[in-house]
Amino acid sequence: MTSSKKIFLVLASSVILAGCQDLGMSPDITSTPPVQPPPTETTLSYSANISPILQRYGCAGCHGGSGGLFVGSVTQLQTGGFHGPAIVVGNGAGSNIIKKLSSTPPFGDRMPQGGPYLPDSTIQVIKAWIDQGANP
Repeated sequence: MTSSKKIFLVLASSVILAGCQDLGMSPDITSTPPVQPPPTETTLSYSANISPILQRYGCAGCHGGSGGLFVGSVTQLQTGGFHGPAIVVGNGAGSNIIKKLSSTPPFGDRMPQGGPYLPDSTIQVIKAWIDQGANP
């Protein structure tokens, strides 16, 4: 097993083991180190990498239609909500999800609303996934 695959497995395991807390309470993320961006040769996918992040930070519970947005699949993210598509495949920096996770969103509040906010390294994982083609 290559070192990049080992790093990826460790990162994926830490995200999965963090669990899901989307019952309207802020997840306790202080005990888990932030997810680091994977090496560029690692192919990211929604199911293995992005969905666990969205679950961990409560995005899936909040965006069960909030703002017209559902985050349960790549198709739903591409369809988007009231402000257009959440992701623009191949353009992470231009995607609304990345803009809304940043410290200065172009509209509304930073997400997740009221925090805790995603570490920059985790936002970079989502951006890299979009840049790679938003694989399911």
